Amino acid sequence: MTGGYGLGNPTSAFGARGVAKRMEAVSQHLPTYGDRLLDVGCGDGTYTVELARGYVRVDAVDVEPERLRAFEERIAGTELEHRVGVHKMSAESLAFEANTFDRVTAFEVLEHLEDLEGGLAEIHRVLRPGGAFSLTTPNRWFPFETHGVLWGERRRSALTAPFLPWVRPLHDRMSDARAFTTQEMGRLLRGAGLRVRAISYIMPPFDRRPRPLQTVSDRLEGTPLRVFGMAMAVTAVKPGR
Repeated sequence: MTGGYGLGNPTSAFGARGVAKRMEAVSQHLPTYGDRLLDVGCGDGTYTVELARGYVRVDAVDVEPERLRAFEERIAGTELEHRVGVHKMSAESLAFEANTFDRVTAFEVLEHLEDLEGGLAEIHRVLRPGGAFSLTTPNRWFPFETHGVLWGERRRSALTAPFLPWVRPLHDRMSDARAFTTQEMGRLLRGAGLRVRAISYIMPPFDRRPRPLQTVSDRLEGTPLRVFGMAMAVTAVKPGR
């Protein structure tokens, strides 16, 4: 990378269907309820608010102050204000005790971490034995870079460089976010001491496209072509219970 990893788009950029598809994927892996939840890279809280319904106590962390302020305003005066802690904190340095959380989530976050292995080690540390880490992240076999393409200092449409994620050296130069294969993600999680429980693929949601295109995209998730999905959803468990 020439300029490091970018911070990513706000959660709202994914659209309602994009958010719903990611939520559905991790919920199918394991039910989203328990005692304590940590949402890493929470942004404006779009995912956290949905997940919070099933947990007694929720903590949410991000490094972007403006997004955290938007999150705090979102829950101010609601019952979530007293159940959700919003913290300015990086994934690589989580100020929580070891073995604290039943579930950790990270939606479209890992691809932006400067110290990916350090972030995964911290997530492993704060998970309780038997706790689960669920994530979504770009799938390298999707033929377009979902964060856009860097031509010099300018970001342009992914359509300007089709199949860029398939050519790793070029992708490393022209993107400020990672993309992973499921095999790569599995090795990273196992290296952090986590055991992969479930993997699924998410096709493009096409929020702003005609319904027939949405229907076709959804149906592809049940076919072998799902391996070319836009994103993967993965759930891994910390052994020990």
